[in-house]
Amino acid sequence: MNLRTFEYLLALKAHGGFHRAAKACHVSQPALSIQIKKFEDELGLQLLERGRNKFIFTPAGLKILEHARGILQRVNEIEKLSELWSDPYAGELSMGAFPTLAPYYFPQILDPIIEAYPNLRINLVEEKTAVLIERLKNGTLDCAFLSGPIAEDTLEHQTLFTEEFLLGISPAHPLAKYKIIDLAKLTNERLLLLEEGHCLRGQALDYCATANIGEALNFRASSMATLLQMISMGRAISFIPTCVARCNPNLHYLKLKGGGITRTIALYWRRSSVRKNLMLELVDDVLRNQTDRPRKRKKGHR
Repeated sequence: MNLRTFEYLLALKAHGGFHRAAKACHVSQPALSIQIKKFEDELGLQLLERGRNKFIFTPAGLKILEHARGILQRVNEIEKLSELWSDPYAGELSMGAFPTLAPYYFPQILDPIIEAYPNLRINLVEEKTAVLIERLKNGTLDCAFLSGPIAEDTLEHQTLFTEEFLLGISPAHPLAKYKIIDLAKLTNERLLLLEEGHCLRGQALDYCATANIGEALNFRASSMATLLQMISMGRAISFIPTCVARCNPNLHYLKLKGGGITRTIALYWRRSSVRKNLMLELVDDVLRNQTDRPRKRKKGHR
């Protein structure tokens, strides 16, 4: 019994004929036929009912085919694990970010990362912060861009940047004549925030606790896109991260007098990760890209 026979059986099922199956497996038709007959003799079972120029799988053959498919899938997973352990710069890399960062930050950093690490297959994951942390801890995510600090002893991180929150308003809003705004002028404004689970909501509420600004409780946005649309229509105002503001220049943005909310973005990964060196290099690459410095070629990874 060998894995190649399983591949022959799956090819027969997929292509419906010995000639096409043999061609797909890069072997001669007699070699494929002999191998399958040998397998039947080994099992003491007939897997195929052979007729003139056609065949069908027997019930036993169909059941073994199902197991063969599962076995080859497991073998593929083992090969991927082997690839990962033998070369941390190859294989799949799952990278996460939360919803108010992912669509605005991933497009900036993805191309340079792909160029620097051509042997990596990058999977991007957009989830709320709590989900990303849990996936980091259980090993289904390699790294994640999060807004710190994150109180998890099993994780370590490197800081990438700190950005300011601006007050986003409609260009038709009476306050649009200003560039800087004092909190005292916002006491009668309707503030719209994202729903529970978004880190942006907690940061905004903490800041508003220092001023008499009320949240518009009759509606909470489920996404940044909804929030921006509501602001554009003049329904409310809200705090918008700088990276989001840069991608949405149709709104008017005010700086907060005396300084306002900021968030610090860092790349997090497990302390026990076998890819720790890769994580540190990713941080270096992202920082270099942010400052537009010339990028060094990676040794041994091209």
